[in-house]
Amino acid sequence: MAYVPNEYAPLQNHQFAPIASPSTSGSPSYRNEDLNHPSDVIAAQERASRRSVAGVTCLVGTLVICILLGMIVLLLAYLCVAHKCYTSKLALISSAPLGKVLTISQVGSHVATASVPIVMGLFSYLLGAQWLQSSSTRSQNRPSPKQLGLLLSICNGANISALFTSLKYLFRGKKSHKVQDIQSPPILRRSILLLALLLTVVYIATAADTWSHAVSQTIAITSNRAYSLSAIRNFGRAINATMCAPIPNNVNEGLMDQNTCGLINFGSGGSGATFAEGLRVVSNSSAFHRVVFTDDQIAILVPQNLPGNITYSAQTVGVKAHCTTVTKQCMTPMSNPDGSLDYGPDASLSLNCTKGGVKYYGNGTTQNGLCSLDSSGNCVSGWEIPSNPFTAGEVVKSNAYSDTVTEDTFDNNTGWFIHGNQGSWNVVFCNVTTLDVVYTYASSRYFHYSSSLTDVNSTQHIMTIGLSAATTAISYAVDGAGITSNVTYEDTYALELSRQMLARGAKVYETTDALGVEYEYNIIGTRLQLIPLVLFCISMVTLAAFVLLVILRTIQASRNVPYVHLAALYLKDPIMTVQRLYGHADPVLSWEDRSDKTFGEESEADRLLVGPALSGPHTIFAVTKG
Repeated sequence: MAYVPNEYAPLQNHQFAPIASPSTSGSPSYRNEDLNHPSDVIAAQERASRRSVAGVTCLVGTLVICILLGMIVLLLAYLCVAHKCYTSKLALISSAPLGKVLTISQVGSHVATASVPIVMGLFSYLLGAQWLQSSSTRSQNRPSPKQLGLLLSICNGANISALFTSLKYLFRGKKSHKVQDIQSPPILRRSILLLALLLTVVYIATAADTWSHAVSQTIAITSNRAYSLSAIRNFGRAINATMCAPIPNNVNEGLMDQNTCGLINFGSGGSGATFAEGLRVVSNSSAFHRVVFTDDQIAILVPQNLPGNITYSAQTVGVKAHCTTVTKQCMTPMSNPDGSLDYGPDASLSLNCTKGGVKYYGNGTTQNGLCSLDSSGNCVSGWEIPSNPFTAGEVVKSNAYSDTVTEDTFDNNTGWFIHGNQGSWNVVFCNVTTLDVVYTYASSRYFHYSSSLTDVNSTQHIMTIGLSAATTAISYAVDGAGITSNVTYEDTYALELSRQMLARGAKVYETTDALGVEYEYNIIGTRLQLIPLVLFCISMVTLAAFVLLVILRTIQASRNVPYVHLAALYLKDPIMTVQRLYGHADPVLSWEDRSDKTFGEESEADRLLVGPALSGPHTIFAVTKG
C-alpha cells in the first residue's frame, strides 16, 4: 500500500518513469516462509495479553518526578544548605557562586523540556487502553486515519508544531455539506489539552530560567570564621576602676582631687598632663583611642588601630546628645515709641529664657560658653553634674551667619538671630546622656547592639575635663554649620558635643577584653530575584504533578485491559505504521512490544522506491515496494 497525498503529483519532464502500483488492499503481504505454526502465534498472543504497562509506567513516571523535584531540591539545597542564604526585599542572597547556580537552573529547564515527550509517551498507554475499550464497544473514542496521525504527532513529537496542527484540526470548519463531518474523539481532545498544559508549564520554567540569567548578579558577601590570635582582644573600653576608686580624705588628698579621679589638680602643678591624651583623641592623633559614631549616632570610644579583616563585639563608654535652639523663646524685645522693637544694644542681645520654660543662667547676658546646668539652671563643673541625663547650654555668638538674613530677623533654618554689629546669636540647649554601650564592629562600621545609663559618678568622671569650665570649643568647631548642608545646626552641634566630651576624658579610660572576635572576609556570592526563582520552582512542581496524574490515570485505565502496550505503539511510534504499510507481517512478531522487532529479516528485495507511480488510471506520488 502506498502513501497518497491530498493532491496528485503529475509527472514533470519525464524525470521519473511510472512505477507499477502495488496491491491496494491495505493488508501487508505474507510470504510462505513467514507463516508460523498456530501454536507459536497463540503463545505470542498469550504473552502479550499478560504484559502490563503498570510497571513501566510507575518506573518511568516516578523517575521523571524524582528528577524534576530533585532539580528543585538540588538548586535550593545548593543555595541555602551547602551555602548561606537570606532574603532581602525581593531577592535571595546566597554565598553560592553565580555560575554554578545558573548552571543548575539551566539543566533543570532542559530536563523539564526533555520530560514532555516522555510524559506523552506514558500518556499513550492511557490513550491505548481507552482506544481498546472503545474498539470493543464500537463507541466514538476511535480515531480516523487523520486523527490517528495527529495523535501520533502529539505523542511522538510532543512539540509546539504538533500542538498547533492539532488545534487547527480541532477548530476546523466544515468544508462540504455532502459528507457528514467526523467528530474528534475524546482521546484526541485530551491529548491536545495535556500537551498544551505541559508545554505552557515548560515554557514558563524556561522563561523564568532566562529571566534569572538576565537579572541575577554577583555580590560581595561578608562571612566570618574563628579568630586565632587570642592575645589581641583588648577592644573594649571602660572607666579605670582603680584610678577612680574612692580614697580616704587626708591632709595630702583633697575632696576635689578625689571626685575628679585625679584629673583636676588645683595646686601649683596644674592639670596639663591629664588633659593631653584627651586633646589627642579630639584631634584623632592618639595612639590608643578614637571616637566614632554608631549607626544611630551614639559617640563611642574605640581602639585607634585594629587588626585587618576582623569583626568583634565589645562594651565601651558612649555619649548621646540632643540639642535644640531656644533663641526665639529667649528674646525679650522692648517696644519703642514709634512702634519698632528694641532687642538691646548692638553689642549684645537681650535674652531671658525663663519665659520659654528653660532654666538657664545666661539670662540677660551677652555670651556664655557651654556648661552643664543644675536643676536651677546654674552652671556647674563636670564633676558636679547632678544626674544622668543632664542638661547643658551655651549662648553662642558668630559672624558666620550675619549676612544670611536681614538684621533683627530670626533664621528658621539655622536658629540664629542676626542683631547688631557684634553678629548673630543662638541659644543652644542640650540634653546629654552617658551610656555603657555594647556594639558590634563589622565591615568597617560600628553597630549599636544595646546600651544602659551609667551611674552619676561615671557621668561626672567622663565630663570632668570637657566641662571643667565654660567652653566655646564646640561652637567654634561647628561655626557656619547648617547654612548650606541638609544637616541642621542643632544636629551638628549635638554630634560635636558628644564627640568632644567623650574624647576629652580619655585619661580616665582603660581597655577591656572584647566580648567576641572573628575573622571577617568577603566571598563572591549570588543575588537572585525571588519572582523568577519562585516561578521556576512552581513550574517544576506543577510539571511533576502532571506526571503523577498521568501515572495514576494510566494505571487505573489499563487495569484488566490486555494489549495496551501494543495499542500504544500505534500512537507513539511511527515505525509501527511503516512496518504495517511496507514490511512483511509475521504473526508472531506482530505481538512484540518493540517496534524494531516486528520487521523480522529484510533483504535487497525489500528496498522502497519514491516518486511518481501509477494507481489505476492516475499517476500519484508515492513510496512503493520495489
